[in-house]
Amino acid sequence: MRKLLSIIAISIAAAGIGHAEISKASQLTVTGQGVAQVVPDMARISLGVSERSDDAGAAFDAVADAIGQMLAKLTEAGVDERDVQSTQVSLSAQYDYNRQNEGVPKLVGFIANSTLSVGVRDLTKLGAIMSAVTSVGANEIHGLQFDIQDRNAAEDSARSLAVKDAMSRATVLAEAAGMKLGSVLMMQEGGDMGGRPVMMAMERASADMPVAAGELGVNSSVTMVFELIE
Repeated sequence: MRKLLSIIAISIAAAGIGHAEISKASQLTVTGQGVAQVVPDMARISLGVSERSDDAGAAFDAVADAIGQMLAKLTEAGVDERDVQSTQVSLSAQYDYNRQNEGVPKLVGFIANSTLSVGVRDLTKLGAIMSAVTSVGANEIHGLQFDIQDRNAAEDSARSLAVKDAMSRATVLAEAAGMKLGSVLMMQEGGDMGGRPVMMAMERASADMPVAAGELGVNSSVTMVFELIE
């Protein structure tokens, strides 16, 4: 029994020494960032119609008619059916809460709304498309977001830049501490933030809306853990 206990004690002690050696190993954790600048080749617009009427059916019919004309205009402009999606349809009552009504809300009308999400794959038509839909009833533009149709190459470029940035940061930090980088112990990729939407408000226009696409930054981040060698 004593012999067995001695063997267990020696095993525990050996394991403790090994764990201590591992925990004493110097490590450096850094996060690198990479941004690939690309020229957008498509855009997504959120187009809406809002109509008010004393009659719920009239408000809803007015919106339905405008949406129908907008869809026809989009088809004329060459927008594919797969790039058009209804994202919201609503009908709500409007009340007057004036105190002169003795605290009883008074129904004063109805508001109907509908929104389309439209993908435009030919940016040369973007301004003309926005002007065309406003001419047939669109009175709200909730957002305009530029994007690229094939993100793979841009994402790979951003990843490569993020790794290079992490290694550069790690090298500078290690040299400042009088040490050298050893093996990469861990590497973990962060998320792609993509481009941010540009919010717009717009009244019905008689001329094509000028639109500047600029550049789009595709972002990537990577966290790396290096072994440090004295």
